[in-house]
Amino acid sequence: MQFTPQRLEKVHRSMRAEEIDAIIVTRKPDVQYLTGYQPPLRDLPVACVVVDGHQPHLIVSETQSKALSLDLVMAKVVTFPEIGSPEWFLAHSPQMWKSAIGEIRNMGAESGMIGFQQDWVSVLEFDVLKKALPKAGFCDFSKNLWRLRQIKDPSEIETIKAATKIAEIGLRTALEIVVPGKTEEEASVEIEAAMRGSGGQQRGIRAAVLSERYGSFPFVQPSAERIGDDELALIDITVSHDGYFAEISRTLHTGSPDRNEKSLFDSVLNVSMNLENLMAPHMRISKLAEKSIEGIPNTKKRRVLGSSIGLDLREPPQIQSNSTYSLREGMVFSIHPTFYDEKVGTAKIADMLLVTENGSSRLTDMTRETL
Repeated sequence: MQFTPQRLEKVHRSMRAEEIDAIIVTRKPDVQYLTGYQPPLRDLPVACVVVDGHQPHLIVSETQSKALSLDLVMAKVVTFPEIGSPEWFLAHSPQMWKSAIGEIRNMGAESGMIGFQQDWVSVLEFDVLKKALPKAGFCDFSKNLWRLRQIKDPSEIETIKAATKIAEIGLRTALEIVVPGKTEEEASVEIEAAMRGSGGQQRGIRAAVLSERYGSFPFVQPSAERIGDDELALIDITVSHDGYFAEISRTLHTGSPDRNEKSLFDSVLNVSMNLENLMAPHMRISKLAEKSIEGIPNTKKRRVLGSSIGLDLREPPQIQSNSTYSLREGMVFSIHPTFYDEKVGTAKIADMLLVTENGSSRLTDMTRETL
């Protein structure tokens, strides 16, 4: 994924609109969005400081800096020594905060309004900020970052397309190996191996082959249970490539579906097709959610029909009837309508959709009609 200068300009415009002089970003997907740097581990302390009119400053440990690919990072790299502190267990390093605060001072923003991500900063860390910058004001910048990330630039879209292709390799593998008698775990491991061999990152890879009713539970793990010879089987796949996620799901049958199973599947298929056909810029997401299920039998279903996807598997906005957002060109969604019936089983179809100038474009090539 290539960082673009236009992305930084969007951030600066948002800061000016909110009269914010500097932001401190500590959530790792957002650090990647602003700098291009993808931390190798979730628990490594990392931050990004952006001051209006300046390039991002990436704050990493001295050890991390030695492994950086500078040609992929669009930021000034600032390092800090790694010194442990028992009071900061599970928090960001105090040395990291010292470096971030120092960069704010160096760029003359120590008396300005500073945005941060309040859900990703502990009380201890916020106390350090307030004491170190007594003349500064503070506000939450989290929602602004989410909104900036909703519109994917061409580089991001290409990376998501690459992730989708890897997920499709996993799905093709599933269509070949999911057979009666094999355990859910065995089939899932084979699918994950195929995706990893095709470039899928360890972070984010998940292949779950789920039989009968277990697919109704979000993110349930495959078990040692063997796939039956005449039942619905859900193939649920997620993968990440260069930090960006894709999700694909399909519903199979290991025998011949009966009338109730076919009806359940057709309900999901119709909602999935409705979502694709209805999506268009400026449409209210609440209206999209309501119209996509019109005329569908009253089967139990998950309230959320899809969500934005990118550096996180689940990003706002979500496709549900109480959403206050509208669709915008450049948004990418994972649509994943899921219906279930205790006596029948679970049916789910997940696809990747890009909101275009005139409607939507499906990034997934594989057929949805698998029953």
